[in-house]
Amino acid sequence: MITLLLLISMRIGVSEASTLADIGAAADFNLIDTNGHEIALESLRGKAVLVSFVYTTCTGTCPMTTLALTRVSEKLEKAGLWGEGVEFASITLDPDRDDSETLKRYAETYKIDTSRWHFLTGDPVKVKKTIADWGMWVKRDRTGALDHPSRIFLVDHRGRIREIYNLDFLKPAWVVDDVRSVLAEKKPNAADPGQSPKPRSKSPAPVAPPTQ
Repeated sequence: MITLLLLISMRIGVSEASTLADIGAAADFNLIDTNGHEIALESLRGKAVLVSFVYTTCTGTCPMTTLALTRVSEKLEKAGLWGEGVEFASITLDPDRDDSETLKRYAETYKIDTSRWHFLTGDPVKVKKTIADWGMWVKRDRTGALDHPSRIFLVDHRGRIREIYNLDFLKPAWVVDDVRSVLAEKKPNAADPGQSPKPRSKSPAPVAPPTQ
């Protein structure tokens, strides 16, 4: 509890004008959306993108992640950023079962506009490579459910990862501030984010896959 309060205190103390750290290049992907169209991360260049990993039969963090992101999208829409400045991409962790139609029904359950929020699947080998490229992992537990970390990545207009959220810190107002920050860098004479990176308190530490 003390640690959580300290992290929240640190996050509130971050100036809105502060520069998010440049964590590194986001791995590109070319996957299939709910309409059967190919979507590449590179095709979203110029916008901020929130990338998440979920699967439709998940009963743990995936529904909470999707619900939290719907609240973030509502806040972004009120701020005039949704669609014009930012889009979402949710990549399945279970490509063997989550085809385009299954993901479409999942999105409809949450009344999600899939023209701006892309639920992605594809060839299982390709999807699993994407999962690994993003430093994620998935492992089936004794009950048959998929164990996996919960991370949401903020990618800027240049294709660079600028923040990694977990559910505790996926606060709509904070995400809107972060999106505004990275979009402001598109303006002429904006500071280079690589010059003065500022550590952010809400990024989760890397989580290693469980051992056998």
